Amino acid sequence: MPSFCAVGSCGNRANRESDLSYFRIPKVRSKDGKEKQELKAKQQRAWLANIARSDINVDKIENYRVCSIHFIQGKPADLHDEANPDWAPTLKMDPKDTDKSEAAGESKRNRHDRATRRESVKVDLSAAHALLELQAVQEPDVDSEPEDTHSSVGTQTPITPVADTNDMSIQTDMSIADITVLEAQASNNNKELAKAQEEAEQLKLTENSFRNDDRKTKFYTGLPTFAVLMLVFNFVRNKLPARNSMTLFQQLLIVLMKVRLAVPHEDLAYRFQVSTSTISRVFNTGIDALYGISKLVAWPEREVLWKTMPMQFRRTFGNRVAVIIDCFEVFCHRPTSLEARAQTWSNYKHHNTVKFLIGITPRGVISFLSAAWGGRGTDKTITLESNFFDHLLPGDVILADRGFDIKDDAGFYGCEAEIPAFTRGKPQLTALDVEKTREIAHLRIHVERVIGGVRSKYLILNHTVPLEYMITNKDNSVPKFDKIARICCALFNLSEPLISE
Repeated sequence: MPSFCAVGSCGNRANRESDLSYFRIPKVRSKDGKEKQELKAKQQRAWLANIARSDINVDKIENYRVCSIHFIQGKPADLHDEANPDWAPTLKMDPKDTDKSEAAGESKRNRHDRATRRESVKVDLSAAHALLELQAVQEPDVDSEPEDTHSSVGTQTPITPVADTNDMSIQTDMSIADITVLEAQASNNNKELAKAQEEAEQLKLTENSFRNDDRKTKFYTGLPTFAVLMLVFNFVRNKLPARNSMTLFQQLLIVLMKVRLAVPHEDLAYRFQVSTSTISRVFNTGIDALYGISKLVAWPEREVLWKTMPMQFRRTFGNRVAVIIDCFEVFCHRPTSLEARAQTWSNYKHHNTVKFLIGITPRGVISFLSAAWGGRGTDKTITLESNFFDHLLPGDVILADRGFDIKDDAGFYGCEAEIPAFTRGKPQLTALDVEKTREIAHLRIHVERVIGGVRSKYLILNHTVPLEYMITNKDNSVPKFDKIARICCALFNLSEPLISE
């Protein structure tokens, strides 16, 4: 359900003005302490008074929000900063007095800043006076006469009255040198504070912390540069829902970190300081939003294949190679259903798996990825049952492994499948077969490099798939893991090709 701004003169809503933030009206909770409850109640009354809507009362504030344009700094002040003009919304509360409210808000802000600076100066001066008085007590006058420790008993030593240190009328003379030292110390402290703030900002997972840091971008997302990351973000930002707990960029980052590093939801919850349920919702909506980039896994036109054909393929097959295919499997949890358990059992992996057919161009770009199949399906079955042959043109050459017994099927489409020779029914391969098999294996190895590259870059494909990732329903006909696999392949295509020209 979208969030609407509660201010009567404001028409902003979260699903339309997604660049704004929306804040709840303060609510008094029973678990808060007495002092905090009183302060929240006071702040709540201030908010409701400024909103000035008769239909909103204390019992109906749960679902109401106020957008960031009604605060001078774009967000509410801290609960205990009661003097701050942003303690309650004040800007643009009345459409007739928009200019006046902005001027009044700016004036309040300036008064608050001046008061804050005055308090800061008072604290600094008090600290400086105390420091100088302490130094004066610890450093005796070297010109004074030493005390006579052997004075007679009868001698009375006059007692000098001690001034009351609480007397605020005492003035301490400060020299130019003292002021210079204090200014230097203050300047050094400001520099250290700025450096600490910069380091703290770099530790946060925000857009600014990734800017101009391609190494960090590559580690957390698998994308080569921050510029490529921003291209992906600009593509999906309108499909991501606005959330108060994190920015749109952080939502995309959670999805990319999940598929890149396969980190648990709990880990991401600690990193972004939210609950695990929030991380789960962000991941689910983020996968649906990011699924649009699966269009990057596309079959190229024949002219594009000819222009980008590497020389090693030209020497063996001319410019006729259209695709190199293979299958890869990902472990999944053991289903409770006996039928599903049988369909996902892989005799090759000796485990329950899901299986994909993948095809790459001679340059190493992923151009085809089938839907997920159970591990029981054979390479030939998946190739024939998917829409793989619909992309081929007469005269195209397919490079495949021995498990793909599809020569006759390829011939039906006017294509040619180059598969290593079998020794079945022969004592050994002929010299011509050995040479041809070596040539095919030398070129076909690139698809295994691509599969290894995708699985090493996006570690979620190396982990056991939860059963809920393979479930479909009437609202979602594509299983979540199918989407994840296509997203990983699409993101891999944004990197440099493995095969040079």
